[in-house]
Amino acid sequence: MDSFRGKTQHTLDPKGRLIIPARFRAVIKDSRQESLMLTTYAGAVYAYTMEEWDVVETELKGARGPDVADAKRLIIGSAMPCNLDKQGRILIPKDHREYAGIDTDSEVTLIGIVEHFEIWQTARLQKINEAFEARRQNGETAESLSKLGF
Repeated sequence: MDSFRGKTQHTLDPKGRLIIPARFRAVIKDSRQESLMLTTYAGAVYAYTMEEWDVVETELKGARGPDVADAKRLIIGSAMPCNLDKQGRILIPKDHREYAGIDTDSEVTLIGIVEHFEIWQTARLQKINEAFEARRQNGETAESLSKLGF
């Protein structure tokens, strides 16, 4: 399966539908299904192919630890299947939009993260990226990122 990569910005239509970029639709079609599993996490909406979602559920099912029950409640409890329409759009459920701070007229950023993509309210994502950049410039991330070659 190909991977989700890159980022793009869009707005939702008044009904809460979002156009999925063609390069992301190609990955979805490659998974042999015209649907995604949407869930909420870390202030955004996460989108997985059904194939990849099976992997996520399997990993969560076997996970143990102090925060796992809460994570399962949030991630699996908010999971909703979502079909692409003929125009390549998905309808983001209202509760997912509310969780992520996405209004029907707000700009969103879609970011490919290899096995899934994230849908962020653009202003929220900019704040997160600025905070990360500040930590990076202060050397707070150097050790963990240098292990990855960055």
